[in-house]
Amino acid sequence: MTALRVDVVIVGGGVAGLWCRWALANAGYSVVLLEHSKFGDGQTVASQGILHRGVKYALSSEAARAAAAAEESARVWDEAMAGTVGPDLSRVEVAAKSMLMWTDAGLLSKLTGAIASKVLTSHVGPANSAEIPSFLERRGRTVYRIGETVVNPVSVLRCLAEASSGPLVRATVRSITPLASRTMVTTDAGEFDAGAAVLCSGAGNAELLRLLGQQPEHWMQRRDLHMVAASGAPGMLFGHWVAAATDKPRLSITSARVDGVVHWYLGGALAESGVNRDVDEQIAAAKSELDMCFPGMSTDAWQFRTVRIARTEGRDAAGKRPDSPVVRSIESLGVIAVWPTKLVMAPAAAEGVLRLVASRLSPSKSTPPSFGPSSRPDYALPPWLSRP
Repeated sequence: MTALRVDVVIVGGGVAGLWCRWALANAGYSVVLLEHSKFGDGQTVASQGILHRGVKYALSSEAARAAAAAEESARVWDEAMAGTVGPDLSRVEVAAKSMLMWTDAGLLSKLTGAIASKVLTSHVGPANSAEIPSFLERRGRTVYRIGETVVNPVSVLRCLAEASSGPLVRATVRSITPLASRTMVTTDAGEFDAGAAVLCSGAGNAELLRLLGQQPEHWMQRRDLHMVAASGAPGMLFGHWVAAATDKPRLSITSARVDGVVHWYLGGALAESGVNRDVDEQIAAAKSELDMCFPGMSTDAWQFRTVRIARTEGRDAAGKRPDSPVVRSIESLGVIAVWPTKLVMAPAAAEGVLRLVASRLSPSKSTPPSFGPSSRPDYALPPWLSRP
């Protein structure tokens, strides 16, 4: 079977892979994207959909740098969702146009200082009474409204998939063979002769790196999460509970309403500290945190499940979270490995990929043949709808 010749093969159909596809195709490169499972089946769909603008970093010692990186990427999202610049994301489902952030009494002065020093570049101001749900206890707390949009990640994937042309193929990579000036990618759906290969598979990048004879731990790191999905909440809520002077809210809560049932998706420090807990222990911890955050609100009739996320990032020597996307060429192999770090930073990751590809080859401005709809992956379901 003759290998299909293209400019770039992208491996991974999450938000980073699809945004890279748009950026490259928009620049005139012929692109094929390969996804072995479903679009977003990993970190993208399991994310909370928050387009962070640096607010959560306000109390961190490295707030300014992290906040600036998040704010810059969030502005790209704003333009794309307005349909003015970038991929057309005007049909993305916006779950919330802003979030709440409430602090316990001892943190008010520190947070106010961070806002006054302009560490937070997005709009931050006191929330008015109409924006604060009745079940959120306000005594002893200050509640802010912060300019962070929350999107439905699946709707983002759908818009990105339709934003540019080029085959989207369900395929499992068997081998990646660097040649003199090309890279051969062999899959169960055929062979692809590419000018460059881009690895955007999140945790799956580990196996792809091994195919290249690389040691994944030299390129990437894991900071896993153990999220909690809770069904039966009394109302919609999008917010952060800040109860310590760190860059990790004690709880981050996003919501969805399906068939009249409200689902809360719980992240923050609960998800980070819960990695070493089993399912029952993590659910018990979630109930305890909810009891403390919402005194008097019973969760007895709620249904709980947990979601483990293999969160991967580009390697940091100290094991810390990178402040920006990690986009690295793998020596002289014609392969680029990508870790966007956060959902909001996908456009910055794509810009970095385009820059590296352009330094290696010129766009052919050709269009690869279609593989037909039967070869196209489905979309992953959000955690509260998918099976345990």
